[in-house]
Amino acid sequence: MRQLKIQQRHEKASSKKGRIRVEAILNAARDLLIEEGYASLSMRKVAARCHITVGNLSYYYASKTDLLNDLVDAVIQGYIGWWIGILNDKTLSSEQQFKALITFIIEDLETRETTAFFPELWALANHEEFANEAMDSVYDPVQQMLVTMIKRLRPTLNTHETDMLAVHMMASMEGHTVFLGYGKKWMRKSANMAQFIADSYYNLVMSYTAGTIEKSIINK
Repeated sequence: MRQLKIQQRHEKASSKKGRIRVEAILNAARDLLIEEGYASLSMRKVAARCHITVGNLSYYYASKTDLLNDLVDAVIQGYIGWWIGILNDKTLSSEQQFKALITFIIEDLETRETTAFFPELWALANHEEFANEAMDSVYDPVQQMLVTMIKRLRPTLNTHETDMLAVHMMASMEGHTVFLGYGKKWMRKSANMAQFIADSYYNLVMSYTAGTIEKSIINK
């Protein structure tokens, strides 16, 4: 998992002291999810990990919803900068950029933090609507990044087709956590699997016949 990257938009993080405190709170919430699971994510436990009172924590985050939204934002911002770097790397072809993004996502699955954090967020989203909305904040930027790269490879595909291809790849990549994640059976082969998966996704995009998705919907 990439390092958390909090945004300056947090009004309580405008000063150096406030920023340090917000970073500590977000890191505590992330570690709590990873180490103890979604059932243990509470304002009281986050405050205890930061060695502050719940009242002090509420000065920075009025609710668990606000805290989780900022945490998810900090997590995804830690990735976006790296992804944009790939998109803007003029030394790479469109194919190389696409495969570099896929390879990075797959190899990132094997870290302990990634293996634990995102499945815990999925579990929490099954029970809490605010967590379900937070998941959209995580995956929407990933989808947009994939769509951008797919359009570079296949500019003739329409928006619906690129969206569907991107969602299919996201679902597939996240599913690999079960097999390639930290401590999982196939983790030691993740580098080979990452290359294989990147190649297979690239071949899918390049071999996809325009109009196939629309035809399948009409035929139903």
